[in-house]
Amino acid sequence: MSTKKKPITKIEQPKTQSRAAQLHYLAQLRGEVEEEKPKLNKKKFLIISLIVLLVLAAGLVFCNIQLNNIENINLNPADYIAEKGDKALESLNSTASLYMLGRVVVIAGMVIYGFFAFITLLQPKRRKPNRSFWGDLGIYTLLFIIAVMMAFPLVFNVAASLKPLDELFRFPPKVFPDHPTLDNFSDLIVTMGQSWVPFSRYLINTVFITLVGTLGHVIIASMAAFVLAKYDFPGGKTFFGVVVTALMFTGYVTGIPNYVIMSKMGIIDTYLAIILPAFAAPIGLFLMKQFMEGLPNALIEAAHLDGAGEMRIFWSIVMPNVKPAWLTIIIFSVQSLWNANGATVIYTESKKTLVYALQQIQAGGIARTGQAAAVAVVVMFVPISIFALSQSRILETMASSGLKD
Repeated sequence: MSTKKKPITKIEQPKTQSRAAQLHYLAQLRGEVEEEKPKLNKKKFLIISLIVLLVLAAGLVFCNIQLNNIENINLNPADYIAEKGDKALESLNSTASLYMLGRVVVIAGMVIYGFFAFITLLQPKRRKPNRSFWGDLGIYTLLFIIAVMMAFPLVFNVAASLKPLDELFRFPPKVFPDHPTLDNFSDLIVTMGQSWVPFSRYLINTVFITLVGTLGHVIIASMAAFVLAKYDFPGGKTFFGVVVTALMFTGYVTGIPNYVIMSKMGIIDTYLAIILPAFAAPIGLFLMKQFMEGLPNALIEAAHLDGAGEMRIFWSIVMPNVKPAWLTIIIFSVQSLWNANGATVIYTESKKTLVYALQQIQAGGIARTGQAAAVAVVVMFVPISIFALSQSRILETMASSGLKD
């Protein structure tokens, strides 16, 4: 039997004298570095990209033709009903929503894939992962499908807030408005201005509760996590086990015990009724404790040898090194407190939150459907904006929360 020998590749010594280049050269000599994969065949990739874009364009044309046919049938449905019956028309209208969703997916696919192909063709060199081109294409396709599924509700909400009232009740519904308008937002401002409690009061209440609750949650969770992560004391593991168990219970489960406790404390119908439970949220303590365990103990011991106290170590050494963790806690806390209406613990109208006031407008009936769509956009704007600006910190925290030295 004859075995095929691999061709001998010439390994050139690096011209630069940097330590990284020398180490890479020695690793190549020992055979510890894999051979570089061939470069991307741009002609082949261009042909595949054109085929994919043509298929998506054909799907877009097909969806548009079907939607036009359905719209023509709805303009004069008598002949169609006489031929196939009422149920056939209802089934046809329900199918129209699928064609509209398909059109949105196809358009988004053409934009995203076209941008990806354009960047790939222009980029001269890039560090390739350890997989083939088809593996890259499959992963990006899967990620694109998931991204469309997650982004569609947000896009639909924003588009609905820009629709006039007649388009909101159109069937089959359209994702994007034919005549976009900002009347829903202006009507919302007018309605809020007619309330006997000023709109600014609701906003100030929400901002105050969010800021104080978030600040207290970060400080308390960080201090408790520092003790649990870096010091051994009797009952520490049991206490952390209780915290992990508390992660299983939602606010609806703990609502009645919290109300009884706050009633005994006499803080019902005050801001503290929302702020104090936020201080004890278990997610912050869990994330901070897991992240702090990744800090080297030698760093803290060196600070002790230099004469630093516990508070100095906590504020000057620990907190700067766990910045991704407490930024993640801030995001979670802001999202929770901003969306809290506090209707079960706050009864005075002048102390209620912005979300509560907006939800009352949202429940105003058919005449306020457009304002309800605008309310949905206003409520979700702040949490989504904060998350979008700090998503890299969240990913870093989640990736490091289980690491230990």
